[in-house]
Amino acid sequence: MMGTMVRGTLPLSRRRLLGGAVALGFGGGPGTGPALAETRAEMGAKKRAEAPRRVAVLDWGLAASCVALGCVPVGVPAPSWCTRYVGDPALPAGVTDVGLLFTPNFELLQELKPDAILITPGLEVMRGPLERVAPVFAVALDRPGAGVLERAGSETRRLAAFLGLEAAAEALAARAEATLEQAAHELAPLTDRSVCLVNILDQRHVNVFGASSLHHAVLNRLGLRNAWGGEPVMGEFVAVGLERLAAVPDARLINVALGGFGRLKAMAANPFWQALPFSREGRTHEIGSVLGSAGLPAVERLARLLSAALVPVEASHG
Repeated sequence: MMGTMVRGTLPLSRRRLLGGAVALGFGGGPGTGPALAETRAEMGAKKRAEAPRRVAVLDWGLAASCVALGCVPVGVPAPSWCTRYVGDPALPAGVTDVGLLFTPNFELLQELKPDAILITPGLEVMRGPLERVAPVFAVALDRPGAGVLERAGSETRRLAAFLGLEAAAEALAARAEATLEQAAHELAPLTDRSVCLVNILDQRHVNVFGASSLHHAVLNRLGLRNAWGGEPVMGEFVAVGLERLAAVPDARLINVALGGFGRLKAMAANPFWQALPFSREGRTHEIGSVLGSAGLPAVERLARLLSAALVPVEASHG
């Protein structure tokens, strides 16, 4: 039987939060005298005055980060689908639909008259045409690999500097770190079993989140082991047949419901799925959509959802 878990909010000192912010790619530099602080304040005010106010964002993860920083985009591809996949923060009403993710509507973009257009490196091939509409700024929040968690922080800081929202970025990083600390505390009694994070595709296939993903990095920060030990995953995840999940019989399986709930429940009619040990023994869970390309908002959301899904397991001694 697991030990009793301490409930409540974990006290966090300013030093602890700042240390976490550094780990997420944030932190102050040398020199903090009053004169320098005043100079920085003046420079910050000038940068904010010159920062773009009307921003079109051609990526859902970037759009979520902008909203978390306090900058609501004037245009985003398929806004309703963006909210469906990102989950939180949701796009406010009134954001203009500017087409599809990789084929934006240039006429609509021109009508919006944005001060800047934000893209990911995957859209660099469109930089030329887009720059005829407005200056283009690229941010790589969604580059899987070593240091993905730290890069989410550093790229958020770079995005915030472009938008003149540095203070908001520091607050976002501190909040993400506090959420990680709290969730790690709550999940400490559950490190006995590894966790297999998947996205169910259909009755025969799942995407498995691998070691290069932001999801894997968050698991590590929470003290949880990723059960997936299959072939190396170059991106966020790899699509595999259900039979491959027989290799993780002792894991807790969590379906990340990208785009909406219901697929885990639908697996109840699948005899093969029901025969897998984690399913047969009731070690399956489903959490809301978490888009890895959303950076720090995704870090905070995934930590919170994992804790909410798994903490009741400890309460029932599972």
